[in-house]
Amino acid sequence: MRKAFNDFFLWVIDDKFVGVSLGYDFTAEHEWGIEDLRRRFGIPEASKKNMGIKNRVITKCVDNLIFKEETYKNKKCALLYVGYKYRTREEDEKYIPGDLKNYKEDIEWNIAWNEKHPDERHRKDPIITAWDGESFGIGVMGEKEVEYLKELYDALQKINVAITHINLLPNNPFSNSSLSLLIVDRIPKEALDMMYAADKEYYDRVDYEEKIGMTKIKEKYGNKNGYSKSKYYMACSPKWIDYDDAENREKRKKELNTKYDIMYWINYSDDDDNHGWYSVEEIKEWLTGPKKLTEIRKG
Repeated sequence: MRKAFNDFFLWVIDDKFVGVSLGYDFTAEHEWGIEDLRRRFGIPEASKKNMGIKNRVITKCVDNLIFKEETYKNKKCALLYVGYKYRTREEDEKYIPGDLKNYKEDIEWNIAWNEKHPDERHRKDPIITAWDGESFGIGVMGEKEVEYLKELYDALQKINVAITHINLLPNNPFSNSSLSLLIVDRIPKEALDMMYAADKEYYDRVDYEEKIGMTKIKEKYGNKNGYSKSKYYMACSPKWIDYDDAENREKRKKELNTKYDIMYWINYSDDDDNHGWYSVEEIKEWLTGPKKLTEIRKG
């Protein structure tokens, strides 16, 4: 697992501990998805039939979920982590994931940094997190923080936790989503409604891509992370021009010179480091024709 350097903190709402934002870093381990983690905790596959919290709640707990309490310089500390799936619990109790071995010293360093840089965006919670596609780990310092982590450990064992990505800056399309562990019966209704709305928006977008023929075009001509097909990209991601406001959507479509309701975010197209937002018309012409994407935009 890899340590997070952005947006890791304790979720506390109205003085009630709700969960942990594991944060993220710009590393492959935080970009490749969490399918193995979902399988290990028995999280149902997402579909239109189980939108919202239903496709985020665990249905089992792994055997090698490790919780340790200790004291460091007269301060209470604790560590919670998921062990390696091919090791026994006894082996994992002796093995601390590499990015968490120095969690107490790392928390101390963060505390000192935040005291010297009070205007920085970083949260001041005494916590260190690390995760990858199949595991996670959390280290905390402080009496209250240790209690919070124990509550999360207990909730995981009681099958009362949701594992989900949350975009902490929803108005910023470039913001990464933070992987979070949330105690289900403490999640505010507003957040539950947002999960359902996010799923509905996603499946509406999937249906719209299929309706306009882009799903088949991407499958036939596009090639995410490979070279077997004619075009290459690391990301070709659709986004609604305006999902909620039809009047503004039509206005923006005229400004963007497109007849479609979505745009595509392209990262690393066939022009090496090219990236940006493109219309459906531009993506169709690029994927099905001989020109490079930047040639189409210039034209």
